[in-house]
Amino acid sequence: MSAVVSALGSGRPRVSFELVPPVRGGDPAAVLSAVDALMAADPAFISVTDHPCGRYWKDEGGVPVAAPTRGKPGTLGLCVAVRERSGAVVVPHVVCIGNDRFRAEDEFIDLRYAGFGDVFAVRGDERYSALSPGAELPGAVDLVRLASELNRGHYCSGREDGLPAGLGVGVAGYPEKHPCSPNPEADMDALARKVGAGAHWVLTQMLFDAGLYRDYVERARAAGVTVPVIPGVKALTSLRSLRSVPGAFHVTVPRELATALEEARTPAAERDAGIRFASRLVESLYLAGAPCVHFFTMGRAEDTLRTLDLVYGAGRRKGNGHES
Repeated sequence: MSAVVSALGSGRPRVSFELVPPVRGGDPAAVLSAVDALMAADPAFISVTDHPCGRYWKDEGGVPVAAPTRGKPGTLGLCVAVRERSGAVVVPHVVCIGNDRFRAEDEFIDLRYAGFGDVFAVRGDERYSALSPGAELPGAVDLVRLASELNRGHYCSGREDGLPAGLGVGVAGYPEKHPCSPNPEADMDALARKVGAGAHWVLTQMLFDAGLYRDYVERARAAGVTVPVIPGVKALTSLRSLRSVPGAFHVTVPRELATALEEARTPAAERDAGIRFASRLVESLYLAGAPCVHFFTMGRAEDTLRTLDLVYGAGRRKGNGHES
């Protein structure tokens, strides 16, 4: 049974958070400090991103040779550190880009041996990679199928009586469609295939409109997708974010939020406007039936916690129903 699905079955609104490992050579202390603060909200789970391999050029005897590298390694180590520090359900990301069937199976095995019950299977962000998905894993549905085979005890070696992996699998959903999908119908078909292949829950790309979430869930149910759908949110707290986020993530920012940020006269006013909008969005998402709201924190806690304080009152978190 997926630990994430179990956490969502409590019947009370939940929150969850996404963390990003530090850049190569960076100190994870700031991320772990953010975890300490975020635990006051009693998260249903915390996910940790993985970034596909890119390439850099090195000189070997005067000949330039491409070598693989990750800008933000350490997903597994950070997952272990977060779990040990917080006791929370932690969900590692697993990506297709730069991966193949055997490496991905090894990764699933490592995660299972390390005690992680849920994984988030995603194609991967091509902005961070000069590589392409391997022929064996062209899309997230192929990772889901691989995890499902492991859950049946079927392994790449040909062994079909292995230990069932017991993995819960989350997948991404795109209320405004994935940028590579030709239309929303094709994108919904892709989601239905992932769930049909064995995904247990869906986490959406960030959105800024509860109506968009409600419509997406309705379309998903009509397509036969019955698993929980968790909306992703991010507090846009600066004009800089307003200018970069829509293009980077292929999302639409409502005019109301754009105007509030543009009319703010100071960085502090921009932050306040963004947090107020995010708090109203969270409230609307719960009213729309969201079992959980997932915050893309970028490893920082302050904006997320200020948003939750506006939703539930300073010092209170709906996640646990107690003073924090």
